[in-house]
Amino acid sequence: MDQSPRETAHGAPRGLAVTARGFGLRGPRGWAFRDVDVDAAPGSLIAVEGPSGSGRTCLLLALTGRMKPTEGVAEVGGLKPPRRMSALRRVSALANVTGVTDLEPALTVGEHLRERALLQRRFGAAPRA
Repeated sequence: MDQSPRETAHGAPRGLAVTARGFGLRGPRGWAFRDVDVDAAPGSLIAVEGPSGSGRTCLLLALTGRMKPTEGVAEVGGLKPPRRMSALRRVSALANVTGVTDLEPALTVGEHLRERALLQRRFGAAPRA
């Protein structure tokens, strides 16, 4: 696991520090993840590993303000979920992840394009033709 910081032009680490202690999320079918501890300095690269269904995606969604945690404490760039979830969503992003960002088979091509345009507008990007 590479935890070497990436730097800005001024030499300061780029990115947000992420910490969590006893972090957990319980859903209607039980615990998605529980008792997770994280320490990541600004600019570090960490890997979240585990088998399918182990809660990796839920952990990342909770740390980025997209799911509400059930227990523990976390801080991302000074913002603490669940109190600052909307602020967390503004400073974080999710990448393409197979199984998470795949096209939804129930939607038409037009619906996918409209959804993409709405997401771009929501996150400040100019819609592309």
